[in-house]
Amino acid sequence: MPVDSVSKGPTPRPFAFATVLAADRKAIGPIRHALVDVLRKSGFGHRADEFALGATELMANAVVHGCRLVHDGTITVSVSCDGQRIRLKVQDPSDEQPRLQAAGEDEMSGRGMLLVQAFADRWGVEAPSEGAGKSVWMEMSCTPASGQEAA
Repeated sequence: MPVDSVSKGPTPRPFAFATVLAADRKAIGPIRHALVDVLRKSGFGHRADEFALGATELMANAVVHGCRLVHDGTITVSVSCDGQRIRLKVQDPSDEQPRLQAAGEDEMSGRGMLLVQAFADRWGVEAPSEGAGKSVWMEMSCTPASGQEAA
């Protein structure tokens, strides 16, 4: 996975990477771990877990819902940080829009976009620059909450 401008020091640094994944739930875990690692090494460890949880939900939605009608489909995941905001974008081949829904207490799924909404400062959906499908994105501030230090 290409990584640009990653710093191992305490000073937060901008970074960007993109990768294409097979539409397989097993492909999500390694990307989540790589994302947490990049955020921590770039000085944004204070946001790593929350951001990775939201990213995992968007990737899982793309695999489960965005690729369900596509045999051997792929998703594209891109992450960028300008030092102020972290942005994740997940592109899949479906035009079906994500939905906020209230899952029942005994349901095992259906809360993904509620989690994204809870952790992200902003999220949305856009048409890709080329081809069919959609990109679902989320953004978070890199600034630590009041009284919280950057890792």
